[in-house]
Amino acid sequence: ISITSPLVFDGGVGTELYDRGFYINRPFEELNLLSPRDVIAVHESYIAAGANVLTLNTFSANQPQFKKFDIEENLGPLIAAALQCGNTARTNAGKTRPKSFDIGAVSPNENETSDCVRLAFSVGPIGELVEPLGSVGLDEARTIYKKTASFALEAASASPEENAFELYILETFTNLSELEAAIDGIRSVDQERPILASISVKSSQIEILANFAERIGGRCDVELLGLNCSEGPSDLLSSLVKIRGITEKPIIIQPNAGTPRHVNGRYFYMTSPDYLAKYAKRFVENGAQGVGGCCGTGPEHIRAIRGAIKMLAAQAAGELKRATPIEVLSPGGSEARAILSSVHDAELVVELKSVLLSKIARGEKAITVEMIPPRGTSSEKFLAGVKLLQDSGVDCVNIPDGARAMTRIGSLHMASFITRETGGKTTGIPHFTTRDRNLIALQSDLLGASLNGVHDLLIVTGDPPKLGNNREATAVYDIDSIGLTYLASCLNRGVSPNGDVLGSATHFGIGVASNPTAINIDLEWKRWNYKVESGAHYAVTQPIFDPDKMKRWLDRISKNHLPHLVGIWPLVSLRNAEFMANEVPGVHIPGWVLSEMEKAGDNRAEAEKRGVEIAMRVMEELAPLCEGFCVSAPLGRVSIALDALTGMITPKASLDAH
Repeated sequence: ISITSPLVFDGGVGTELYDRGFYINRPFEELNLLSPRDVIAVHESYIAAGANVLTLNTFSANQPQFKKFDIEENLGPLIAAALQCGNTARTNAGKTRPKSFDIGAVSPNENETSDCVRLAFSVGPIGELVEPLGSVGLDEARTIYKKTASFALEAASASPEENAFELYILETFTNLSELEAAIDGIRSVDQERPILASISVKSSQIEILANFAERIGGRCDVELLGLNCSEGPSDLLSSLVKIRGITEKPIIIQPNAGTPRHVNGRYFYMTSPDYLAKYAKRFVENGAQGVGGCCGTGPEHIRAIRGAIKMLAAQAAGELKRATPIEVLSPGGSEARAILSSVHDAELVVELKSVLLSKIARGEKAITVEMIPPRGTSSEKFLAGVKLLQDSGVDCVNIPDGARAMTRIGSLHMASFITRETGGKTTGIPHFTTRDRNLIALQSDLLGASLNGVHDLLIVTGDPPKLGNNREATAVYDIDSIGLTYLASCLNRGVSPNGDVLGSATHFGIGVASNPTAINIDLEWKRWNYKVESGAHYAVTQPIFDPDKMKRWLDRISKNHLPHLVGIWPLVSLRNAEFMANEVPGVHIPGWVLSEMEKAGDNRAEAEKRGVEIAMRVMEELAPLCEGFCVSAPLGRVSIALDALTGMITPKASLDAH
């Protein structure tokens, strides 16, 4: 596509509807049927302001978004009504449809004199995290977008004059995987209409900007790229400068009107039309081939943008000044590539700071013992256990993160505490869950942990609060363990999941859960592959009592293998065994183990002896097949874990003697 004169897009449709008194507690798309006059009036106001591309009122028109309001059955009718509103506004304003879908057919004079106005079908995110961060699969996302596009095409085919539209605008996306799923879904049913793919990210998110320009800009089925919303015109100008040297595709810029202020229950944007007009000129001078507005912008902003672009066109005698950059204190395309290269190189230093991965790399059996953190702040007993392990030859301690959803000292704090109190002689390996923290806190806590010397992690989803001692607590679960693995992997490369360059990288050895005894082993295998793809380095299993199940699992994942630490739990009684078998998810205890523990009767010492023997038997059989073991200290008794490890560890005194 070659656009010979800058296009003028409209501004915020939702903003104008909000200003007309419609509040944000319901989707604005409902107004296509409930109050079409207001929707039409908004479109007409933008045409009068000089826009030659209108955005239809369909941004949230997809099943997941509508399901939140129990209106998903109205998806088709609301989409058809949106098309009708746009076409009615175009007709009422005396404008016509373009002769073809080719948006590049706009002539230099068409912005001045033509009656042609294009209608853009707006497609927004589904409002749920997709993989790798979220649980919505990409195939599912493609199907969602395909259905939305199918409804639009069905309405357009049924009434070509009243329901026409000329392009798609995929806007305000922050996840490139979801954006590609939207493109794929639309292209599976419509190969004719142009697609404008637009993202909303900050200029500091260099990685996602560069990937957007290369990955999305490199697709032959995407005709235009866009940057919209974000933090206002200044930040979008910086983003434009970064990507313009990476892609040849036309770039459309649609900033919001700055950061909104909340006054008396309503939101107000403070950026003036004149200010936005200045930036419209700068956008075009720096290569943009279309300018409009997003949140907070209205007809007056678009009128000012239109005036600025007309003035530029007159000054340049119809020729765009594509390479007249202004001074922007941010890296351009080539520098962005250089920063990206250094960011990716950061991953190479992970093993240097992970004690566990270093052991595995040296061919040593990695041995850890799991210890439950204290309920309160008294740490003497816990540290005594750590000291006993250290003297016995175990220098790695696993720390659950609110196991069974019980409140205890946080695992990240405990891991840092262990490292400090032992002078670095013992490494704490915190379990880290997605249960208690939102996406912001997850990133902040991981960065803080790295700053405090924590470089080994075991990522788990976490037991639900209803199992614990605070059943009224809210489970967050913004992402699952797969998404958290991806997040930690991003931090290891010095970037946030959204593409912000952090200036430094974490150095986590990333462990994940592996469940050879899962009831649905096919689902577990699928999740395992996602964990590997998301950046995991090693795995720890639930307690294993059946070596054959472990062997079958290792065979199944042989093509996508990671080092495995097999979970070991020395049973202390028949009651303990029965509890593990019936009340701990993911644990399978075969009949022979229960029979062995039953033979001990009420003899506590005999039961502990048999539990240790079972643990040693499992470890002996699996030792040649795994990279290490994670042995639990039942009831906090470190001595039992050490008994099970007899012959597998060398006491510190023996090492010192040599």
